[in-house]
Amino acid sequence: MLWKKQNLASSLAVKKCKKLLRTHKTFVTVESCTGGQLASWLSMLPGSSKSFFGGYVVYTSEAKAGFLGVQTSQPTSADTAIRLARALPRKDVRVSVVGNLGPSCEPGSPKGSVTVCLITEKAEKLLVKKLNHGRIRNRWISGYWVLNVLAREVQ
Repeated sequence: MLWKKQNLASSLAVKKCKKLLRTHKTFVTVESCTGGQLASWLSMLPGSSKSFFGGYVVYTSEAKAGFLGVQTSQPTSADTAIRLARALPRKDVRVSVVGNLGPSCEPGSPKGSVTVCLITEKAEKLLVKKLNHGRIRNRWISGYWVLNVLAREVQ
């Protein structure tokens, strides 16, 4: 059953990615809890290299510091999401995704909480979503949610 849901999410993601590619904007990502899912979807279509600059997967605090120079003691916080997005190369759209998808929970990092920072030429937005599914499903839902946010916000 999970496989069918993942296939459905992937086919819906393709539709969102096609819409994003038609904007002719350039995108760059930094992901933690989604583990590169967003970058995978943004790069799956032919011609995506015209829009998708690249992405970072910074799963640990050490990776956040090492790749983008973002030192943090709260790797899943809104502040970290903002600082990561600001540290990305300047493209039309910069997006960061941090969160805790479970099953464990750390102080200041509630299980199922995902934070996205989206920076465009017009605005900087911070969005938070609370999920209550298992870890794998939370990851897929998070990635697709971010694609929805991008498709809605980027014209």
